[in-house]
Amino acid sequence: MDALSPPRIEGRGHPESAWRCSPWLTALPVHPFDTLLGDVRRIVVVSPHPDDEVLGCGGLIHYARRSGLAVRLLSVTQGEACYPDHPRWSPDYLRQLRARELLCAAAALGVPPEAIRSLGFPDGEVGARESLLGDSLQDHLAPGDHVFCTAAWDGHPDHEASGRAARTAADRKGVRLSEFPVWAWHWSDPGLATPPAPGARRYALDAASWEAKRRALRHFTSQCQGPGDRPAILPPHAVERFARREETFFHVIA
Repeated sequence: MDALSPPRIEGRGHPESAWRCSPWLTALPVHPFDTLLGDVRRIVVVSPHPDDEVLGCGGLIHYARRSGLAVRLLSVTQGEACYPDHPRWSPDYLRQLRARELLCAAAALGVPPEAIRSLGFPDGEVGARESLLGDSLQDHLAPGDHVFCTAAWDGHPDHEASGRAARTAADRKGVRLSEFPVWAWHWSDPGLATPPAPGARRYALDAASWEAKRRALRHFTSQCQGPGDRPAILPPHAVERFARREETFFHVIA
């Protein structure tokens, strides 16, 4: 989750209290993760920036690892543009900082360092390289994978380009793909009667996976606290949207 702001990603966004009353969200039955994992051989999470994987599916990642399932984390960018032109937090500094944060967060979820790969695309410019990203992601997929990525309608250009590229790669490889919202929890209307996209399904986080996700989120201090002289990208009211006892996915390729 980074600082680029299309018009619909402005202000504080919808509070978590509004989502607790959302007609479409509360109407979705809550399923256990076992019904999602089934015969999956490996979970592959495509994250536009380091932290999106934990925000969107940290509970699933932890549960999969507890169940003995392999998990692969693919960071499209290194999140180096989140505080542009900051005199102290340069892109090089942020690359190193966010890489360390991701390592710590992944460890909290049971993911070893060797399962993390940065693809090195420039932060904020993924859309211009979408085709190349699709080719790169395809090379990382194998039969039996289930891919999870930010939604192709999430409202952030890097998130949407990553989502489209992941769809392309998964379709080519013939593997399943599910999307998770990140910025859409900020701007989309919780008062809708029906989900904003097809294939919506909720999954419960048990106590262990819920607590592991919360621990993992706390490692992203660059996003939750920021440099001190600029607003944090993930202030407490935003983090609250990702501390639910459930995760919502939109199943795109079954």
